[in-house]
Amino acid sequence: MFKTLLVYGHLLATCIALGRVLLADHKLWLWRKTPLGSTQLAYLEETQKIVTLALLALWASGLLLVLQGYLDEGQRYLLNQKLWAKVAVVVLLSLNGMLLHRIGFPQLQRGAFAALSFPARSRLALLGALSTSGWLFAAFLGVARPWNHVLPCLHVLAVFAALVALACCTALVVARVAGVGSEGRADRGSATP
Repeated sequence: MFKTLLVYGHLLATCIALGRVLLADHKLWLWRKTPLGSTQLAYLEETQKIVTLALLALWASGLLLVLQGYLDEGQRYLLNQKLWAKVAVVVLLSLNGMLLHRIGFPQLQRGAFAALSFPARSRLALLGALSTSGWLFAAFLGVARPWNHVLPCLHVLAVFAALVALACCTALVVARVAGVGSEGRADRGSATP
């Protein structure tokens, strides 16, 4: 029963985080042409807190699940290559989240996404692409039971890398298209003393 509750808590934390990330991405796209006001910034701050708490819950429940798996199956559980790929993805998600909070969100406070320079838009878009694809892939690994003890860690990470590459290419196109018509104004605005 304890393991079932742990899996359920792990699943809920994943759903909350992934749902909030996808909703925030959608809202940010809708807000791309206007500077963020206090309501939008408060929403981003609330999203940041919710996703951070969900990520902490995922780490806690995940570590307890690994401990439970080890107690049930011994070393065989730890030899599951998919498990280590999932840990690597979650570590990357955690680091990316820190970058979003330190680099990404402060940039959004400076002005509309579309009005930022292309390098600034690209940084934001790439961080967002890594976040969304990382959350989606981590959730997928949670249900990809047929991959347990079958696929090597590097193969799982290669699939993840392909997904991230596709997401990043899409993000760069979005960053370019979002600035069409705004980039000249942003460059002229930054050239003034």
